Amino acid sequence: MLFLRKSLFPGAILPEGTKFAGDAAAPAPRSFVSKAAADAIPFGSEQLDTILRIFRIPRGSKKADQVSATLRTCEEPSPEPHTCATSRQAAAAFAAAALGTSDSERPRAVVTVVRGDEGAAAARYAVAPDGVARIGGEAVVPCHPMPYPYMVHYCHRPAGVEALRVELTAAAGVSATAVAMCHADTASWDGRYFQMLNATRGEEICHFMPRDYVLWLPAED
Repeated sequence: MLFLRKSLFPGAILPEGTKFAGDAAAPAPRSFVSKAAADAIPFGSEQLDTILRIFRIPRGSKKADQVSATLRTCEEPSPEPHTCATSRQAAAAFAAAALGTSDSERPRAVVTVVRGDEGAAAARYAVAPDGVARIGGEAVVPCHPMPYPYMVHYCHRPAGVEALRVELTAAAGVSATAVAMCHADTASWDGRYFQMLNATRGEEICHFMPRDYVLWLPAED
């Protein structure tokens, strides 16, 4: 869900249907396998047949197509630093390198947290008083899960972004601390985004990170 940065202020009501934890019946976010286990499993397009055989995935199936697409995405060149992390340790190591932190200053991970049952909330989320705060600095590393037999995160260090912590409240005692990413330089974005948001080209555009995304930040002072 995209929204304009200027629309995020105390008292603002989020669009109807905004959910962060997903359907109550949906499975909880997966966890990474151990680094030792991840390092022992092949990971690359040239090893696709071996990977499918290890996980007993029939070639030509939907799952096989997803595995292949994920591997291709991970291997595509990009102008920004990026990696596909197959363990939490790998994600943390990439974040540390991308953020330029030392071994003694390990990066910290922040995620969206939901308190209570979103399905029981009759009202929409509203931004709490003093509920918007910038977190991190000029450099941040967002990571999001990719379709794969085990947890794989695509992590990158985008340029020109602002990370926010947003405190939200709803009915039935439900609340959330959401992580939002705002893109400051949108001048080159597809015009359809601005039409959809009734916005002027170049305006700052944001999106929330669901509960299974992770944002890595420099260690706190």
